[in-house]
Amino acid sequence: KGSHFISGIYNYCDRWCERCYFTSRCRVYENLDELKPEQLDVHNKAFWESLSKNFEDAIILLHKAAEKHGIDLNNISEEEHNKYKEQDLQTQKEIKASLPGKLTKEYSNIADTWLKNFRSTKIFEEKLIKNFELGIESEVNTKKIVAEIKDCIEIIQWYLHFIYVKFSRALSGKIEDDGWEEENGFQKDSDGSAKIALISTQRSFEAWLKLFGLMPDEEENIIPILALLQKIKTEGEKEFPNAKNFIRPGFDTISQ
Repeated sequence: KGSHFISGIYNYCDRWCERCYFTSRCRVYENLDELKPEQLDVHNKAFWESLSKNFEDAIILLHKAAEKHGIDLNNISEEEHNKYKEQDLQTQKEIKASLPGKLTKEYSNIADTWLKNFRSTKIFEEKLIKNFELGIESEVNTKKIVAEIKDCIEIIQWYLHFIYVKFSRALSGKIEDDGWEEENGFQKDSDGSAKIALISTQRSFEAWLKLFGLMPDEEENIIPILALLQKIKTEGEKEFPNAKNFIRPGFDTISQ
């Protein structure tokens, strides 16, 4: 049972299940698919109860595995606790100070501001309606433009904070790397996280580029965003030169 699942496919995906080719082979998706709609709503009590139950199950499995290897997870001294806390704070400082960290945070803020303005002003929406009423655009073409813009906005929105989060994980892994993965023949997790961060950056770039073609009046706002995404890509590839060679389970091993 469960042999059709691709092991670890969910570790390096973009979490966009609705657009994924491999949902039928993902264990995480199967667990989500079994939930009722209210259990997927973060504002619903059922969601938090379901999440809490999954967390409890994971903790039990963790303790069993630790016990098997003779590790007492409860036996952590105050000194060790403070040491780990200090290391974590130092890692977070280094991430924020890094160029990929700064650029991705800047992108999140600028893109978020643009999205909020776009939704609140309705200027482009009004222009489309006016062009249709004046006969400049046909009904078919107007609907096509609206659908394309909606798709671009969805892509941009989905990856808005995801890029920063994934680059942060990649940077954290690189900063704390003790060489164990390489010594034992494993791929570096930091490269895998960087790869999906770079893929998300490219998809966002393509969505903004398409928006630029659909909304020429927004040139002044969109061009700096495109330039910023290009910088993120360049710096990300510089920071993680081996990310492109990372083989993600399923995505890079099976033809889609």
